[in-house]
Amino acid sequence: MKKSIIYICVILLTSCHTASYVHVIESTPYGIDYREGKWLLNEIQSPQRIKSKLTKIAYAGFYKNLGDQLQKAEELTTFSLPYVPLNPDKMLLQRIKQESGFDYLINIESSSSKNEMIGIKVGQTYSKKKNVAESTLEVYDLNTLEIIYSRKVIGQVSIDDNDNEDFAFVKSTNGIMISSLKRIMKKIK
Repeated sequence: MKKSIIYICVILLTSCHTASYVHVIESTPYGIDYREGKWLLNEIQSPQRIKSKLTKIAYAGFYKNLGDQLQKAEELTTFSLPYVPLNPDKMLLQRIKQESGFDYLINIESSSSKNEMIGIKVGQTYSKKKNVAESTLEVYDLNTLEIIYSRKVIGQVSIDDNDNEDFAFVKSTNGIMISSLKRIMKKIK
């Protein structure tokens, strides 16, 4: 029984294709100053299926530094935050400041650019396939209307056309987006 469990574990570990990650943008190596102000975590722009998981990761990461100074946009009752794209213009940031009274805005977007494989690869691959996804986090000072922190992490997993494994586990684009945000949250302390 022990030998068969070990054998299954070895097969599973050797049949996994792991994703690689690249930190593309870092606005400052010094991190974020959490000492003052009211912080607003905007609704995360991502596939609906993983939005709540990404929100939980981001909220937990910021909450340990901010405590009650942090609030989620989805919990606001007096103000409805409009869609905020990455790199919003100053007029939108000024409007958010005037209507909400918050000092900082945390904006996160996760998306995939290639989704050619599901979580399990069965059979031989006859062409190169990739899953590529990214997560971007931006923090805006609503008093100065300037970006004070940004970071993007891109992850990818690929299988070459000469891959002769009949069965393998492959990280999905949703999994890559989640891992990318986790990597960002580890960096911002």
